[in-house]
Amino acid sequence: MKKTEARVQIYKVQSLFRNGVDLLLRSDEPHVEEVIETIFKEYYKNVMPRLPLKQPDWNKMDSVGLLAFLDIFNTAAEKFKEEVFQRRRALLTPARWQKVHLDSDSFQEGHLVTVLARMLSARDERVLKKHYKSFSSETYGATTTQQMKNILDQLNVTKEDVIIDLGSGIGQLVTFTASYADVAKTYGIEKCPRPAEIATRVSENFKRLMAFFGKVPSPYKLIEGDFLTDENKERIKKATIIIANNLLFDDKLMKKLKEIFYFCNSGTRIVVTKLIDNTRMTEDNFSEHFDSYSDTVPLNGIDRQVEWTKNNVPFWVTTMDQEKVFRVGAEYGAQKEEQEAKLEAKRLTRAQNAEMRNGRNTSS
Repeated sequence: MKKTEARVQIYKVQSLFRNGVDLLLRSDEPHVEEVIETIFKEYYKNVMPRLPLKQPDWNKMDSVGLLAFLDIFNTAAEKFKEEVFQRRRALLTPARWQKVHLDSDSFQEGHLVTVLARMLSARDERVLKKHYKSFSSETYGATTTQQMKNILDQLNVTKEDVIIDLGSGIGQLVTFTASYADVAKTYGIEKCPRPAEIATRVSENFKRLMAFFGKVPSPYKLIEGDFLTDENKERIKKATIIIANNLLFDDKLMKKLKEIFYFCNSGTRIVVTKLIDNTRMTEDNFSEHFDSYSDTVPLNGIDRQVEWTKNNVPFWVTTMDQEKVFRVGAEYGAQKEEQEAKLEAKRLTRAQNAEMRNGRNTSS
């Protein structure tokens, strides 16, 4: 779409979705023309031929042409809605959105809404790199929505789950989860002010877009702050699923997080990109070793790249098991008893052999 300099205008896009609210966008919002173009290409592409208007040429359209097109479209859309209502037919329901008017699935819906919310919230996300310390616990390394979709699917999330994203950046995984999954609540915690500020705008735009599509997201909350405040520690302990793209978290931060994870309930699942504890567990340290309270397996079928690197990044899921330490202790105890029994058997054998030798010496 062509760009033209003009005073600020209001772009109105009529919603054709049941319970949808018309979308009002300012012409000075980031990427606004691209967002509108995407809505028509991806969401309205199959309903457009049913409206009495000329199909737009997005390559040649400028802001003046866009205003004129939207004026014509909104008038036609209003008549279309009236006709549909009179015939007692439904507008675009979520099911029809998936099956008819969007050649995709629920992942594509959540992904596109997340992308559009991001587009409206920042002109250039590369600015985020300037607000993180390079190769540190603050390095910006967003997990993609496709990866998050695969994670949620493999974990079989339910309405009972409370999810928390540690280091949520601009909040894209939180908003995506709210649109894709039916869960109790999703939290995102971000320490750095600049991405947290953008996350606030992402959330506002996400809510606008979801209202336009007539959809209600599952509950979510984006928090600016440190993981390690008392309030956030309690949130982490009560979560049923914890997401931490922790590959570049330093040892000091991981130690503090591990101390919190120890108090998570059995069944809590923690998704990480670096093992929470990669030290060796022994009989001497098992009672304090993290692996005595959890089980860790790799997550499969996930694209291994994150946004900030082309290198493969592994994903692991750790499941808390507060009773495991007793089983580990029993195993070490059984091993110790077995070793002691073997030593005692060897001692008795040596004693018997010595007694037999002494008997032969005496007889001779």
